[in-house]
Amino acid sequence: MSKTSRNTLAETVQRDLIAYLGRGRPINQQAVTEQLDPTGLSISDFDRLKRIHFALSEPVRDYINDLPERLRRIRTANNVEREHIRGEVRGAVDWGQTFRTRYAENPEDRSKFVTRSPYTEYQLPENILLKTLLSILVETVKTDLSAIDQSWRRNAWSDADVEAFVRRVSRNIHLERIDADADTPVKATHVEAARRSRQPLYYEAYELFQQYDRLRNNEFGDPRVREILFNTLYVPDTATLFELACVFRLLRSLEDEYAVMLHPIEAGSGAIAEIRTDRWQIEVFHDESGPLTFKESLPESPTDEYLRRYERVLDRHQEFLGRENRRPLYRGRPDLVIIVSERETDDETPQKIVLGEFKHSASHSVFSDAVQELFEYLEYARYEKTAGHSDSDESYVVDDGSIDLAGLVITDGHPSKDTQDDVMHLDYRSIADEVESGDIFNY
Repeated sequence: MSKTSRNTLAETVQRDLIAYLGRGRPINQQAVTEQLDPTGLSISDFDRLKRIHFALSEPVRDYINDLPERLRRIRTANNVEREHIRGEVRGAVDWGQTFRTRYAENPEDRSKFVTRSPYTEYQLPENILLKTLLSILVETVKTDLSAIDQSWRRNAWSDADVEAFVRRVSRNIHLERIDADADTPVKATHVEAARRSRQPLYYEAYELFQQYDRLRNNEFGDPRVREILFNTLYVPDTATLFELACVFRLLRSLEDEYAVMLHPIEAGSGAIAEIRTDRWQIEVFHDESGPLTFKESLPESPTDEYLRRYERVLDRHQEFLGRENRRPLYRGRPDLVIIVSERETDDETPQKIVLGEFKHSASHSVFSDAVQELFEYLEYARYEKTAGHSDSDESYVVDDGSIDLAGLVITDGHPSKDTQDDVMHLDYRSIADEVESGDIFNY
């Protein structure tokens, strides 16, 4: 059986991400964003990531290229400012308004005048939308894009392009007179005025702002919005794509089989998703250890001959490099951690823990390595006991008879169906069937 292609995996991840975000499903946007970050800057703010995609999109760049010529025809309106003064008169007197004011207040007071000063009005509804859109782009380009020191960014927005755009907007005398910025609330009157305009400066600004607003609100039913996000989406390495595809397929299968919905993620949680039933809470972590640790340190004074010699190796290595901190004897992190806990109890100890390892391969040697890695995770996983226990030390999960510990290896096309009591091997394509059979979760 051949492996799933990279393009198919990318399409699967994009489709599933759209399905969760577009329907308002509470997937952990921070956790997903860190996997799909195009900048290499470990961006965890999904809204920020969407702004970057918006600035990188082709419609925005085309609009920016046409901006210098179009800004010369920015709309204004002629208006008149009237001022009530007493004594010395400066400016043209509005005699009709002056006589009406004197008559209404004091007909005998000949020192009071109303003057009229014409001025150019810039605070038009379409101008407010235009300035707000350009301010959003300036902030994104100046703060986010310019900090990305990678060739693909410079191909889309060179340093000269960034500097020219920021200067053009910030120093334009017409835009300076429009009182709006990136945080200005855009009202329906602003949108409608830009939409009805015959000038491309405004009606294209309207179209871009509408797409930005829909992108910001995850309205991926609009194909143009999907295109903005995913045509500029950095596609991570194939292994990460495969891991995300496995996670999404597991989540979708759990939802379908148990008729449950994902629960909103609490702030600061590393879980990519949470599922709750009346009795159970299931936390799903991808590329995160969650409440577990997978680390073994050398004892202070090892008595075993092998460990003593290994300690000397580490000491000499650190001394040679001039470092003080020694490497641990073992450190690991599974691709998947699932914690199943009972909700209505004071004991925070999980009822079940599932550790998973994903390999986008059909190779037997890769499968063998994955199984060994999984056995290491199962053997070394520690969980800190708190409520309901007299001690608060981290203990090995495998030694705790109160926790059901299981392992899951998911490959892509490996024919083996080998299964032990606590470890199961699945093919990527059969995840839904195994969830439906109840072999993975029986809660």
